[in-house]
Amino acid sequence: MITSSRIYLVAITLLTVSFLTAVAQTSAPITVTTDKPTYSDGNTIIISGTVAEQLNIPISVIIKDSSNNIVYIAQTNPNSDNTYSTQAVAGGDLWKTTGTYEIDVTYGGQDKTSKTTFAFTPTSAQPPVSSSTANQTNPNQAVPEFGSLSAAIFAISILTVVILYTRVRTSFKF
Repeated sequence: MITSSRIYLVAITLLTVSFLTAVAQTSAPITVTTDKPTYSDGNTIIISGTVAEQLNIPISVIIKDSSNNIVYIAQTNPNSDNTYSTQAVAGGDLWKTTGTYEIDVTYGGQDKTSKTTFAFTPTSAQPPVSSSTANQTNPNQAVPEFGSLSAAIFAISILTVVILYTRVRTSFKF
């Protein structure tokens, strides 16, 4: 009888502590909103929100299209009253598709993020690719940094390791 009452007492204590912890949680570390739910080419997007505390670092603002491609990156600082506001112009070379775009704001780390979405509709369709422009370099194509230079350095490094190993191989006894 005493053992079961102790179990109930422990269970009630744990439930009480967990409830009080949930009630005592503070507000979100950062919030984000836009001034309108939809935009088209040339519209100004007003992005604003609040932060729970001042960290003396900038807030990162990233806008992604419906395919998760980044179309806008910026930073802004919170005001002394823990609010922030920045503007972005919808449209341009990267804003190609109609759909739901997402704004991600981060303030001090991945645990201090917030997201919101809006609809974007381009005012004109993208021109079709002609055969004369099809052979040109795609501006969105990834170009490896240093390209062939890094491949040559890698090959020389491997060759050097092989040569050094053959010279000192006799000193390794297995």
